This record gives sequence, C-alpha cells and structure tokens, in this order.
Amino acid sequence: MEKIAVIGLGFVGLPLSLTYSLHGIKVIGIDINKDYINQLKNGKTHVFEEYNGKHIEQILKESLENGLFEPTDSYELGLKDVRNIIVTVGIPIENGVVNLNVFENAMKSIGKNLKKDALVLIRSTVPPLTTKNIAKPLIEEVSGLKEGKDFYLAYSSERIAEGKAFEEFQTMPVAVSGLSEEGTKRAKKLLELINPNIIEASSPEVVEISKLIENASRDVNIAIVNELANLTNALSVDTMEVIRVANTHKRVKLLTPGIGVGGHCIPFASKYIFYLTDKIGLEMPLLHAARSVNDRRPKDIADIIEKALTNLGKSINNAKIGFLGIAMKDNSSDVSESPAIMLKEILKGKGAEVTFFDPKVKGNFSEAEKDFETLLRGKDVIIIPIIHNEVNYDINTWKNFLKKDAVIFDAKGIIDKIKATNLGFHYYTI
Repeated sequence: MEKIAVIGLGFVGLPLSLTYSLHGIKVIGIDINKDYINQLKNGKTHVFEEYNGKHIEQILKESLENGLFEPTDSYELGLKDVRNIIVTVGIPIENGVVNLNVFENAMKSIGKNLKKDALVLIRSTVPPLTTKNIAKPLIEEVSGLKEGKDFYLAYSSERIAEGKAFEEFQTMPVAVSGLSEEGTKRAKKLLELINPNIIEASSPEVVEISKLIENASRDVNIAIVNELANLTNALSVDTMEVIRVANTHKRVKLLTPGIGVGGHCIPFASKYIFYLTDKIGLEMPLLHAARSVNDRRPKDIADIIEKALTNLGKSINNAKIGFLGIAMKDNSSDVSESPAIMLKEILKGKGAEVTFFDPKVKGNFSEAEKDFETLLRGKDVIIIPIIHNEVNYDINTWKNFLKKDAVIFDAKGIIDKIKATNLGFHYYTI
C-alpha cells in the first residue's frame, strides 16, 4: 500500500490528507499542535469542507476507522518508514514581517528523520527561492544527505479555494518542479495519485512565483473595485450598477468589491514577494498600492457605518452592532486575516458594543452570540460581511428583533433593499 506523510493539518493539509485517503492511500498526518491532534483522533476539526454530500468530519472519521489516516504530533513516528513527504506548513506574517521560523523548524525536523531516497514536496505558499535557498540547505545540513543524490526536493503550488478543497485537489491543474529531473519526476508521480492535471515547470522558483502572482493579480483587481466603491459612495452612485454597465464591454471583467481581503492566500502573496524584493532593492509600486487599498478597506467601511449613525442623530459610541458572520469569506470557518474581524475591532475602538453570530466558526469567543435571533435583538446596526447558507436572510423575519430604525450594512447585496426600506430600516451596501 502507498504511504505518505503530510506535515501541517490545517485548512490545506487536512483536506489534502483526506483526499489521498479517499484514493486508498495511507496518510500519516503530522502537526505539532498536540491538542489539535487529539481532536483529529476523535474525528473533530475546525476546518469546514464538504465533498459528495459529506462533511469533512464524516470523511475524517471514516478515514480513521479504515486506517487510511493516522494523525500524530511526532515527526519521529510519522516519518519512521515514509519516503513521500508533503509539506503544507503555513508561513505567518507578524506585524507585517514574514516569519519563517515554523517553516524552518519543519525543514529541520524533516532532516532529522529523513530516509535515503525520500521525496520532500513543499506545497506551502512561500517567498520566492524558498525551496532552493532555505529548504534545501536546512534539510541537507541536518540530515547529512545530498539533494539530488540521497533525497529529492520539489515544489508544487496549492491552488484550492476553501470550501472546494476536495474537488480542486483532484481537478485543478497544478504546477510542479523539482531541483533535479528525478525530483520533478517523483513529485509528478505523487501528485498524479489524486490529480491527472500536472504541469511541469523548469524550476521551483517558477512555480513559487507563479503562485504568488496568481494571488497578487487578484489583489490588484479587488483593489480597483474597492477604490471604485469609495468613489461611487462619495457620489451616491450605485456601485454594482456601475460594475454591471462596465462589464458589458467585451474586454472588461470587474470583480465585486467587499469589506476587505481575507485569508492567507491573497493578502500574504504580495508580502511574500516583498520579502525578497525588499532584500534585492526592487520596487513593486503597483502591488504595494493594491495592498494598501485593500488593507485600508475595513476602515473605509467603518467610516460609512459611523456616518450612517450620525445621519440618524446617533453616536457610534455605545451603539449596539452585530456581525452576521465573522469568517474571512462566504461559507468558511476560517478567520485568518478576516476583514470582518478587522472591521469589528475598528468599531470597538470607536466605542461600539460589538457581537457576532457565525454558525461555522468554532472556538471560544467572548463576543459570540448563541444564535441568530439573539444577534438581531435590539441592535442599532447589523453588518453582513459574508454569506452562510445556514442563515435566514429574509428581512421580513428580522422585524420582530431589530430596532425599528436599525442600519443594515449589506456588503453582499443579499437583502432586498426595497423591503428593508419599507420596513423602516436604513439600508446601505457596497
């Protein structure tokens, strides 16, 4: 039986592990968070995914029961007799600075337990040249083995959208390159166990940079419409109508503005690029500008909400504000870099009393309301930053709970504006 190890069991690593398990491949999942490993052993996870009508926790339980997925916090046990290793460890950005410590520690731990003829396939999103200049020397130094002779190192970008992970791990075209011809061959074979759509590139850095520019290009495109929304709001013009009209041009495809850009993929992509370009003295003015626009977006939205209250003769100080969803995007349980959380903190800083209800986000949050109706009750403002399928967005059912003159800020345009206005609410959207 094929056996692989996946290091890092978060929003990428866990569904990737279980995708291999669904193909009959034994996976040893390694994560240094002992509490989380215990949760996984009990069939529980904070990751939200669905596939073929099954929740990820059902797939997890089935994979545990049939012995095709085994979680552990030990590199020594996890890599004991494994020669195909996939790395999905995240690289955080703290106070605007890329922190490679966790990734580097993972490379050292791999090196300590690496077997001859093993393949290490990195699928984390990384700054350019990480595979060649960081992973390779660290593994070689700790293991005493030589890449291209005693073991093989390759990089393949992760391109999934959360919520579609199982499907896209198997269908999304994926690029790969090793540091050697044999490394590329071995990595391609490992990827083809679950996905036939493999693109070979000439070097790992080609794949590293292509991954980053895929996400950075979306950052730029989102920044354009977020900046457009500031203009249309200032002129009291319907943003979405402007976009619909502009998109009738055959060569124009504007995206939809929002309250910010969440997750690790898009917000971090440019910053991983800057990690290298700052070192070599290369300016990237367009990417810096786009990131600035999108980073500022929650503050722009907070200003709109404060102005809406002011127009009603109310103060944002002590205003009761409820968030209907706090995850970083629609139908997600991930709060990574969530613009809703950023907006929440800005409003709290202005003196507002802020709570939220999110049916998917797990964890102990002091501001979480127990249910949807409790969230609505007595609020001055309801903010809809994302959409969850479980939530009832029929405004007629809200009237018994919300204040009669409440402000509704609907970033997703899901509420019927005419109905909301007829009920006495003050409706705002992007």
